[in-house]
Amino acid sequence: MSARPYRVAALCLSAALIGSSAFAAPPAADTPPPAHPFMGHHRHGGLHQVLRQLDLTDAQKTQIKSIFAQAKSGMQGTFATARASHEALMAASPNDPNYPALLATEKANAAARVQAMSDIKAQVYAVLTPEQQAKIPQILAANKAAREAKMAAWRASQPAT
Repeated sequence: MSARPYRVAALCLSAALIGSSAFAAPPAADTPPPAHPFMGHHRHGGLHQVLRQLDLTDAQKTQIKSIFAQAKSGMQGTFATARASHEALMAASPNDPNYPALLATEKANAAARVQAMSDIKAQVYAVLTPEQQAKIPQILAANKAAREAKMAAWRASQPAT
C-alpha cells in the first residue's frame, strides 16, 4: 500500500482542524481576569522556606527533619479529628442545640494547632545557632517584600474597573 492515501487523509484532517478553529467563538468581552498570582499554587512557605535559605549544617538538617517527622506522625490523628469536627460544624445550623459544643470543639482544635506549631518552632530554633536565628527576621522581611512586589506587578497588569 502506498503512502499517498495516508498523506491525503492527513491533509484532510489538518484542513478540517484548521477550518473548525476559524469558526470557533471569539472570547467573550467579559472574560474573567487572569488568575491571581498565588492561585493554584500551594504555599510551602513559612518555616520551611526560611530554613531553606539558612546555611544549615548536615547535622542541623538531620535534627530538623526528625523534629518535623515526629510532629507529622503525632499530628496526623489530631488533624483527622479536627477535620471531622470542622465538617460537623459546617453542616450544623446555628439553631442546632449541639452547635455551641461543636463551636467549642473547633476553638479547642484551633488552639491545639497553634500550640503544636509553636512547640515545633521552639524545637527548631533550639537547633539553630544565634547567627542563624538573627538572620530569620531579615529573610522574612525579604520574602514579604518579594511577595508584595509580585502582587503589585499583578495588580498593575489588571485592567482598571
